[in-house]
Formats: sequence, structure tokens, C-alpha cells
Amino acid sequence: MTSASAEVTDTVHALAECWNQHDMNAVTVLFAQDVEFVNVIGLWWKSCDEIRKAHWFAHARIFKNSHPTITAVAVRFPAADLAIARARWVLEGALAPDGSVLPARMDVLLKLLARSTDAWNIVDLQDTDIVEGALSRPQ
Repeated sequence: MTSASAEVTDTVHALAECWNQHDMNAVTVLFAQDVEFVNVIGLWWKSCDEIRKAHWFAHARIFKNSHPTITAVAVRFPAADLAIARARWVLEGALAPDGSVLPARMDVLLKLLARSTDAWNIVDLQDTDIVEGALSRPQ
């Protein structure tokens, strides 16, 4: 693994680590200021501030006991200062509105990262649920 690949992979893992600490200020430090994020249900946030507020709200409720585990990371570089990272993670411990624990959820996170002078910053993020057994079209 190249140094750049390792740095990007570290950023991917840092996102999960900050989530596990339920520290949304630390999460947003990983982002560029003009970051955009589309979550699993299609909400589209267009700044660090929007992402921070939405995640503080969610982590006070449905995600307060949740913890993701990264299971795979793939990184490629379309340009020297741009990286595309895809990560699979399993999210456990999320709560339903009635307070019951939801089943574990598997997701693929797609991140576009740009190299700044001292770090790789996430400039775009999309979260997609993996729905086992679902077909993309009727057979």
C-alpha cells in the first residue's frame, strides 16, 4: 500500500472511530468546508455545519448506542491530489423510534477526498445501504 493509500484508508477508519465516540465535531474535522453528503435515505447536506447538526441530532437519538465496523476499504486515485475510497461497514446498535434495537445494517460509503497541505479531506460522501437479496430489476 502506498503512503497516500494508507493516509486515505486512515481517514476512512477515522470517520468510523469518531462515530464510535459519538463526536460529530471530530467527524466534521475530516471534511472539507464545502463537503456534500447524501445519506442512506437521500437527505443531501451541503456543508460541514449541516452535517454536524444532523448527526448531533441523530446521535442523541437513533445512533446514540450505535457503532460501525469497517470491513473493507478500496482506494484509487483518478488524479494525484484526488482519491476515491469505497468502504463497507456494518452498523450495529441503531435504535427504532420505539427504542428497540434495529438489526445490523450493512452499507457502502463512497468518499471523494482531496489532498490539502496536511491531510486528505472528504469533499463528497454518499452512504448506500446494502440490501441482501434485492434485485435491481424484475427477472
